[in-house]
Amino acid sequence: MTILDGLKRLLVGPEQQPIPTLGRNEQCWCGSGKKYKACHLAADDRKRMAQRSAASASPQKGMF
Repeated sequence: MTILDGLKRLLVGPEQQPIPTLGRNEQCWCGSGKKYKACHLAADDRKRMAQRSAASASPQKGMF
C-alpha cells in the first residue's frame, strides 16, 4: 500500500465489497462448504435491504 492509497482510504473510508449474487442451492462464497441458503443468504439479504433503504432515504431535491 502506498501513502496515496492510505490517505484515500482514510478520507473516503473502506471500500464497499459487492454482495455476490448466487443461487440458493449453490455453495456459499465464503468457502464453508455449506449451501448459500444455510450460510450467508439471510445476512446478505439484510445488507441489500439496508442499501436500498439508505438509497431511498436520501432527501428529495425539488421545489417543495
